[in-house]
Amino acid sequence: MKKFIILFLMGITFCSVMNAQTTIVLQPDANQGKDAYIESRNNSKNYGNHIDFPAISGTNGGIEVISRGLIDFDLSGIPNGATINSAKLSLYSYNSPANGTHSTQSGSNKSVLSRITNSWDESTVNWNNQPTTTTQNQVFLPASTNSIQDYPNIDVTNLVQDMIDDPDNSHGFLLKLVKEQDYRKMIFASSDNSDSSLHPKLEVTFTEPIQSDSCITLRPDESQGKDAYIESRNNSKNYGNHIDFPAISGTNGGIEVISRGLIDFDLSGIPNGATINSAKLSLYSYNSPANGTHSTQSGSNKSVLSRITNSWDESTVNWNNQPTTTTQNQVFLPASTNSIQDYPNIDVTNLVQDMIDDPDNSHGFLLKLVKEQDYRKMIFASSDNSDSSLHPKLKVCYSKSNSISENIDNIIKFDLYPNPASNIVKIKIRNNNQKAVSIEIINSLGHLIMQKADFKSNVSIDISNYASGIYFVRIHSNEIISTKKLIIE
Repeated sequence: MKKFIILFLMGITFCSVMNAQTTIVLQPDANQGKDAYIESRNNSKNYGNHIDFPAISGTNGGIEVISRGLIDFDLSGIPNGATINSAKLSLYSYNSPANGTHSTQSGSNKSVLSRITNSWDESTVNWNNQPTTTTQNQVFLPASTNSIQDYPNIDVTNLVQDMIDDPDNSHGFLLKLVKEQDYRKMIFASSDNSDSSLHPKLEVTFTEPIQSDSCITLRPDESQGKDAYIESRNNSKNYGNHIDFPAISGTNGGIEVISRGLIDFDLSGIPNGATINSAKLSLYSYNSPANGTHSTQSGSNKSVLSRITNSWDESTVNWNNQPTTTTQNQVFLPASTNSIQDYPNIDVTNLVQDMIDDPDNSHGFLLKLVKEQDYRKMIFASSDNSDSSLHPKLKVCYSKSNSISENIDNIIKFDLYPNPASNIVKIKIRNNNQKAVSIEIINSLGHLIMQKADFKSNVSIDISNYASGIYFVRIHSNEIISTKKLIIE
């Protein structure tokens, strides 16, 4: 049975369930809340402690007065990258001693809630320095039909999602009339109101993002690294301790020479079955005393990184016994534009995922020119270089598998194909015993973009409208969860 945990703290209620969906209820009081009332007549006056959260257009002493309300809820309990499943704002009406009740005396008091896009201080904000807003995903409150009328459960899901996605430009809600014409009013209580049951309330249900459990950075030195340089001219010679990690085509003594680089990082710290969320390889260029710098003398020095598929020994590998490679998910390095040019953060996510998925046939990367024609070069430092700041670096962020061990009979095993895909992806459940399961597709930011419940065997999903990139397909039934990565082209 799923357990529900409820905590009450500082006006915030948390309710979490085992599928990582969480609900928070925010209904702060005067001490914790941040809201204010701004007025065009007293345009430099601050009303940070006012009992009302209004939208007004009227007159005072024959002078036209427009009033607006600002409110900002503390969303720090929602993690970056969360998917907002629902967000409901409740505003409560009453007969205010300062401003009375709702009014449609001259026409509709339809109002609008907009996202505030720059910061403001409850104790200093006024009409003159009021913050800016955006119309993106703004929400309209229909005209009132009674003078005292609550507006419970206003759907502000998209507004709150915007706030989570862009926190630097999100500072709460501004309430104002759509037509700020005399005499129209919407009057709600603020968090400073003495009646706590009338305080504005925001209830948000969200799904936490898929996040990397761990990130590791691998940058071995001479004693720990495994890399080598192989050369076609000296085809039986080993260069396991060479200072360069190159891709070269040229001549030496009138003889054509092709050179390639091999490197293997120790991925044993990444558990079997892990999902690789990102893998970035950084290679550093310099003026090598042995091989000089990058060169495009005869044409492009575009190069390619491929996965090595059989074992090799740093101390014995040479051109003649060089290991085999595969073109699967190979990564291309564009031609250099400068003679000394680093290549930081090369995206090798799919290559490293292949290495984790197939460790018996994964033994590092091979670097070579796409066109091994004279005279072209890419020259990087190896882990044997005396300058440690130039050593190759691999940073991998991964999530541990959410699946129960495949030795357990009730694990959800499924096939995902084609992968990569561009139009339709098919999902086939292999051992589900006809139990209904749910499927979710989550993008690389952790946002839930598709959900389908209660299917038992096979399903085809149209992904033609999804942007290219890395996604995660999650299948779950009760507490059993399996996740696979999907690449959309």
